[in-house]
Amino acid sequence: METQNNSFNELELDDLRRQINDLKNKVDQQGRLNEDLVKKAIQSKMRSVHSIIWKMAILALVSTPLYIYLHYSAGLSWILVAITFIMLFGILAADYFINRIDISHMGDDLVETANKLVKMKRNRVIGQRIGIGVALIWLVWFCYEYFTVNSAYGPEFAWGSVASVLIGAAVGGFIGLRIFNKMQRTNDEMIDQINELTREQ
Repeated sequence: METQNNSFNELELDDLRRQINDLKNKVDQQGRLNEDLVKKAIQSKMRSVHSIIWKMAILALVSTPLYIYLHYSAGLSWILVAITFIMLFGILAADYFINRIDISHMGDDLVETANKLVKMKRNRVIGQRIGIGVALIWLVWFCYEYFTVNSAYGPEFAWGSVASVLIGAAVGGFIGLRIFNKMQRTNDEMIDQINELTREQ
């Protein structure tokens, strides 16, 4: 009788061990599934950030003839036109290096990816502050030259021309701020997804 009880207990223990192992396997599979989903999500979000940068680069290239036209039509100096090109492509180069990351390997190491995203956010803020300072200096110079050229048509026309430039700059600044906030928000979403997954683990 005792032997039968021992055999029965061993069968119960084996069954219990099997259930525990099955449960552990399911948990491990679920963890890997969640990690894969987070990896795909952050890769997709980073692609959207890179897409924004490419669109800005195309816009800068398209606007290049405009500043050459302004040299001839509005009398802007070649120095200002050259500095405008340097400023535009400098901003694009900074965006490229700030957001440079191998998307295909994002999420392989979640902690490292989160650290890179935090660093990216910080560098983006620094880049924005420098960019605003440079843009303000450029705007003052641009308005001065534009005002000087249009002064020949009278002060009212000159001030009206400068006002139109300032309105355009304000609209451009607003759009730039929206883009900056969208990129920062995307980074926050990626970091939150990683933090949530690592907490679960």
